[in-house]
Amino acid sequence: MILDAARETTFREPLYTTQFSPLQLRPRALLDLAANGFARWLAEHLTPFPHLLHEHRTAVVVRIARIDYAAPDLRFADASWLDVQVRVTTGGSGEWLVLSMDYAAGGRVAARVRLVMRVLSVAEPESLAAQPGVLPPALLAEFTGAERLPSDEFREQSRIRQPFDLGAELITPQEWETTLSRSQCEVADQWSFVEMIELATSARERLFTAADSALPADTVRPAVRAPVRSLVAFFQRPMFVFDACRTITRAHHARQGGGTVFRHDIGHAGAARTAGLRVWELLDAT
Repeated sequence: MILDAARETTFREPLYTTQFSPLQLRPRALLDLAANGFARWLAEHLTPFPHLLHEHRTAVVVRIARIDYAAPDLRFADASWLDVQVRVTTGGSGEWLVLSMDYAAGGRVAARVRLVMRVLSVAEPESLAAQPGVLPPALLAEFTGAERLPSDEFREQSRIRQPFDLGAELITPQEWETTLSRSQCEVADQWSFVEMIELATSARERLFTAADSALPADTVRPAVRAPVRSLVAFFQRPMFVFDACRTITRAHHARQGGGTVFRHDIGHAGAARTAGLRVWELLDAT
C-alpha cells in the first residue's frame, strides 16, 4: 500500500424492501448506511467507534449532510446488492472530518452522500457531554497525506448557505409539532441526524394529506409522487430527548431545472430563534 494514498472501505449491502419507497432508495436508508460506513472506516483504519469515545474522549457531530441521487433512480426490482465505497478526510488541524460515500448497484452509481462532521472533545464520559475539539495527535497522525486537506478548504465546505436557486413560494408555511423520543436520538440522548432528516421528509409527505384544502394540488402532488434529486441539511443547535420539536415546511419553485424545493426548519416549539436544523429537498419536475 502507498502510505500517502487515501484509504477506502468497501462493503456490499443486500437490498430489502424497507430501504425503498416506490420511487427510490429512501434518504433514511442512505444515511443509516453512511453511519454504518463511517463506523466501518474507523474500525478498519483508525480505531473502533466505542474506543474513539471512551478511550480517546473524542466524538463527532454532523454539521452538514448532503445526498445526491443519480438518474434513473434505483428501484427495489433493479438489483439485489448495493456496493458501498467509503472515504474519510480531515483538515490540517483535525477539527473537521468529511465522510464521502458512493452507492452503486448493477454497475452504475445510484447515489452519493457527503457528511461534514465537527470533532468534539468528550468532557464527561458517563453523559458523553462534549465541546468543540480536535482529533488527538496520535489519531491525527494516522491520516495519510492524501486524507488531509487544507483547513481553509474545510471551512469552505462547512459554510451554511442556500443550496438551491429559489423562485416563488408556492404555499403558506405548514407547521407540525412533536416530542422527540429516544427512538429519534442517539446514545447521548441527542437527536440523531438520520432520524431528524427522516422527520423532515415525513413533514413533506404530510402536505399530501394536510387538512388545509387551500394547498394547491400541483404543489402537494410532487410531495409524494416526485423523487428527490438532492437533499441538503444544516445542523446548528442540537435538541435532546423529550424536547418539544416544531417543524415548519415551505415549498418553492426551483428556478433552475424546474421541480420543487421543500424547506424544513426544525427547532424548539415556541422558540423565536432560528431553527436548529434546516433541511432542503429538491424534487424532480413532474
